[in-house]
This record gives sequence, C-alpha cells and structure tokens, in this order.
Amino acid sequence: MAQCRAARALLDWSREQLAEASKVGLRTIVDFERGAREPRELTKDALCRALQAAGVEFIPENGGGAGVRLRNKRMSNEPIYVDASRSAVLNHGVTSINCLTLQEAKIAFDNLPKDRQEIASITSVGRTYSPSEIQRLHYGPKPEA
Repeated sequence: MAQCRAARALLDWSREQLAEASKVGLRTIVDFERGAREPRELTKDALCRALQAAGVEFIPENGGGAGVRLRNKRMSNEPIYVDASRSAVLNHGVTSINCLTLQEAKIAFDNLPKDRQEIASITSVGRTYSPSEIQRLHYGPKPEA
C-alpha cells in the first residue's frame, strides 16, 4: 500500500488517474492505500502494470526496505555481465521465489507469461534488475575491450 502511494507521488498521479490507467475501481484504490482492505492478486497486478507502464520500478524488500523509483529514461542495450552462481530472488507482483543461482532466476523469469514478466524483477547481491535489464544479463566476466 505504501509503495502504491509512493509510486503515484513519483508520477504526480491522483487516485483517479491510477483508477483510469489500471481499470481498477477508485474505492478499491482508496481502501487499499488506507490499509482498510487487501485487494485480490489480479487487482494488485493491474495496479502494478499501470504504474510500471508509466515508468515506475518497484524495489522489493531486500534488507534495505521495499520502495519505488522512476525508471531511467536512458535505457541501454549494453549487456550486463553477472556471476550466474550468485543466489537470487525472482519477484513478480507480490510473489517472490528464492533461487539458488541468478541463472536459475533468469530461467524462471523466461518461463513466466509475458504479462508477468512486465512486472517482474530479480534481486541478487543487493541489486535489483528490471525486466529490460534481465533480458540483457550475460554470465561471466566482461570481455576485455
């Protein structure tokens, strides 16, 4: 609920704007943000997708607390070189899957339906990778230039 309010604040969106973008009822959003009731998973997914489509990235609880940020407008196509043997957590919506390795988390991500991939992230060694970054993960050391 706090992440939803924070995401709206980053976008300078009203609850009405979020309701329109997500096709979720205004009363549901009001009650959710107040903590009065917990919406269904499909409803939370719709809210996440609408906010992410507008540029919000959700940062899962990873020891430093859950949060939100605006996606960097300058998206790179450069590969991201990682140690595939590091443990990782695949987050999609409000579900988290602990994986033994980053490579296992990437395989689990690839097996998600497209609409779930859009709201997913992988956290490993204190870094959270967005869906576009997950697609650019390469294993092993960065080649010498």
